[in-house]
Amino acid sequence: MMRAAALVLVMLAQAASQPAFKSGVNLVEVDVVVTDKAGQPVRGLREEDFEVTEDGRAVSVETFTAIDLPAAAPGTVVTEPDRSGTSLASNDQEDEGRILLIVMDDYHVSFDAGRVAASKAIARRLVERMGPWDQAAVISTSGRSSAQAEFTSDRALLVAAIDKFFPQSELGARGGIEQRPPAMGGGRFNFIQETKARWAMDALSNAAKTLAVIPHRRKAVLLVSQGLPVSVEQIVTNQNAAGAAQALRDFIVTAQRSNIAVYTMDPCGLDLDEGCNINSRQNLESLAESTGGFAVTNTNAPERSVDRVVAENGTYYLLGYAAPTPNDGKRHRIRVRARVPGVEVRARDSYYAPRGPARTIEGPVSVDSLIGAPIQSRGLSMRVAAVPAPLAQKPAATVAVGIEMTAADAIRARTVDFSLVAVGTDGKIRARQRFRSSFSAKSGDGKRRILFGSRVDVPPGRYQIRLGAVSASGEIGSVFTEVQVPDFGAALALGGLSLASPAAPTAKLAELLASVLPLVPLASSEIPAGTQVVAQLPIRVSSRATGPLTIAAKLTRDGAAPQSLDAPAPDVKPFAAAGGSVYTVALPANLGVGNYRLVVETTLGREKATREVRFKVVGG
Repeated sequence: MMRAAALVLVMLAQAASQPAFKSGVNLVEVDVVVTDKAGQPVRGLREEDFEVTEDGRAVSVETFTAIDLPAAAPGTVVTEPDRSGTSLASNDQEDEGRILLIVMDDYHVSFDAGRVAASKAIARRLVERMGPWDQAAVISTSGRSSAQAEFTSDRALLVAAIDKFFPQSELGARGGIEQRPPAMGGGRFNFIQETKARWAMDALSNAAKTLAVIPHRRKAVLLVSQGLPVSVEQIVTNQNAAGAAQALRDFIVTAQRSNIAVYTMDPCGLDLDEGCNINSRQNLESLAESTGGFAVTNTNAPERSVDRVVAENGTYYLLGYAAPTPNDGKRHRIRVRARVPGVEVRARDSYYAPRGPARTIEGPVSVDSLIGAPIQSRGLSMRVAAVPAPLAQKPAATVAVGIEMTAADAIRARTVDFSLVAVGTDGKIRARQRFRSSFSAKSGDGKRRILFGSRVDVPPGRYQIRLGAVSASGEIGSVFTEVQVPDFGAALALGGLSLASPAAPTAKLAELLASVLPLVPLASSEIPAGTQVVAQLPIRVSSRATGPLTIAAKLTRDGAAPQSLDAPAPDVKPFAAAGGSVYTVALPANLGVGNYRLVVETTLGREKATREVRFKVVGG
């Protein structure tokens, strides 16, 4: 293990020319995890309880923040996937929450049912333990778009991506108990293994660079992998492994300089074979130790350690100090001690200073920079409802976006510039809509919410909808959500089922949605008692469809029998038009406080489709 650590230091020394700290200031931030002898987080420490040195010289702590975030309650389970077709999101959470990236290393997990199941169990456990304001994303090292999810708090969406994990390794099922010799040895390097090792490290490095732009936060990467099936020494010293060595080096450097802790977890259990050997476990341990995380190997229950990952990424201390020798382009060692007996302190052990004068960022934040960030931003509070719907003209589909702001926030902001984009699974912007809205005291009393919106026209597919906002008063905010746009050319296709209120105060920009939805959708699943509510569902049927179209809506309150709202026999012709039509149904007046489920079932000949929305009526 000591030899592996020494080799990692050699690799880092070779990377001294790497740039760092994009913030353009000389403040070095270090997130510090403090645990007791039982491995539990230690709370309540103060700035004076820490001692920080850089290159052996004491430095003064200039900024200090104690972070303590909640996790999910024990026994929390992931709710069923949303069946409404409409996506709701907001940025009005009480705290920033954890930033968690789940990396499923499909290049280095064997084709073995047990290991695949163990890999999914590890990742699912992290999703289950997420706190109320945490955001997580899922990627695979092979880059398969079907097995990924952008940063979100939607646990069902994350689990759906995890469940699509499938190995891309050339290794088959596990071998016997006796370890087979690794394929990379004797000075020879397997080309396929080197290539996949390089690709896996490149994927991790790119992910780390994305996380690096999130400032003043601790970021955690959960790497589910058997590890590279060779030793660090073989990667560093084998001339045929130059690509893999450089990729590994880049990842470690990026993680170290960006407050990214890597936690590696091995799904192999106690097995020893070609894909799970001493070298692969050494690799996992080296990655974790070099970045301030920890490795979990050689156990049949690796998922049990996930709770510790959640705990220490929710309870930590963020220390900042002025770099003694800024802008010299060199690697500087950091050591953090706690002046408290009986505790263990973990923090990154070094950083690379930028070379040359620091670059400062001047001027206000642009709305495009908010759209391009990896996670949404708090500040200007907004709620969003993204509703897929058919469109008469190309590209034959659109996403109608309802936006809610409190009247008080809108009036304070005065004028707001918005940018609304649809980002495809390849990360490219497929549609953009810019607009500006002005608010005045006439917009309503401060406690009410103002509704307005826009839309982005896109072909069928999965998109991340991003809304960024910059106000004249200098406030900024953004909301991200994901939505699946169906193929409205099918025999029977349903858009998103949403709730709306005819009595809601609506800004002028709602007219952009007039040709798509009759009412601006509500962007919250909690509705104040006494609100007049209408459900709306865009529907399109094929012009060649035969048979009557039937639509039935049922409303169920927890513990009560379903209530049929209406059962009309609608004329199929409007729904067969190029842009389809919108089915609307009024919900009963004066719904009592409680939880409700609205189900809309449609039938056209042999075709059947259902949408379901859950909401809660709350007291005034």
